[in-house]
Amino acid sequence: MKPQIIHEKMKKMFMRSRLVKAAIFAMITASALLLTGALYFRDTVYITDDGVTREIKTNQFDNYAILKSENYSLEADDRISVETDSTKKKHIIINRAFELTVNADGESFPVKLTEGTVADALEKAGVTIDEDDFVNFRLNASVYDGMKITVSRVEYVERNIESALECEKIYKDNSNWVIGTEVVLEEGANGAHVTTYKDKYVDGKFVSSEIVADEITKAPVSAVVERGTALAEPYAKMENPEQLKLVDGIPENYTRIISGKATAYSAKPGALTASGRYAVVGTVAVNPNVIPYGSEVYVVAQDGSRVYGYAIAADTGYGMMDGSIAVDVFMGSYEDSCKWGAVYVDIYVLSEGDNRYIGQAERG
Repeated sequence: MKPQIIHEKMKKMFMRSRLVKAAIFAMITASALLLTGALYFRDTVYITDDGVTREIKTNQFDNYAILKSENYSLEADDRISVETDSTKKKHIIINRAFELTVNADGESFPVKLTEGTVADALEKAGVTIDEDDFVNFRLNASVYDGMKITVSRVEYVERNIESALECEKIYKDNSNWVIGTEVVLEEGANGAHVTTYKDKYVDGKFVSSEIVADEITKAPVSAVVERGTALAEPYAKMENPEQLKLVDGIPENYTRIISGKATAYSAKPGALTASGRYAVVGTVAVNPNVIPYGSEVYVVAQDGSRVYGYAIAADTGYGMMDGSIAVDVFMGSYEDSCKWGAVYVDIYVLSEGDNRYIGQAERG
């Protein structure tokens, strides 16, 4: 029996030894696992990248170390944001940068952002703008992938255009002169006028222009010109030719027109007319029953070739009374009366006379 007892003891000792070894191995293994960090994990972390979320276990505290340990790579313009949910679990969100383009000054600048505004994109591209420049998006507009921002350079340039202001001509009519005759009584002077334009250029190209100022820098001085208004040079000239206004050689105002033959006569100095007036240039003989003495008339040839001019109806004669002659104009000499001959004329009655006889006292 003794050998059997010995065998059982040895068997128990062997089993006990195996248990001890297993326990020791387990302790060594656990220690190794604790030392390498493979057994104990500090926290649960959620990583979201491009809309995909993963749950990981980590004992890392640094966010970038966590991402590196999980083989997440970040580009230079990528950004991360970290949030903590209601269970105090960490959420790491990777914001991948997208590309947009800023076009300015003939160049194209690629820009990468994860978020921001047009103003942020311009700043990152190193593009500055002036208040007149135009951007195809609002500066506070949010950027997006593939966005094309274009800056148009706007420049305003002012220019002055100077032009002359022609002086005005003030005309004084002279019924003693022929149409086309002009005499400058007072010289005029041109003025100066400056117009300021504001030209708009976009990216160096002319677009539009507007007038921003318009001023006279030098006032013109009017010229005074005396001009003839008669169809031909009148034989009987007025002392004040401006008193009779002619339009195209015809009196502007008259009461009636009498047409007929006009002859001419002359007399010795101091001769009197039938109305008691002196026979002088500027008096004419008429039928006083047709044209009363004292009437003012203007006598002009119907073809405009001759003009006797302004006259007073003061005399008469056989030809006028029998109606064969409408008017007999007084000339300063016999030679002049012969040159006149007989002409068909229009007699414009300017004012009606009263057939009154002029006495010696009134003749002076």
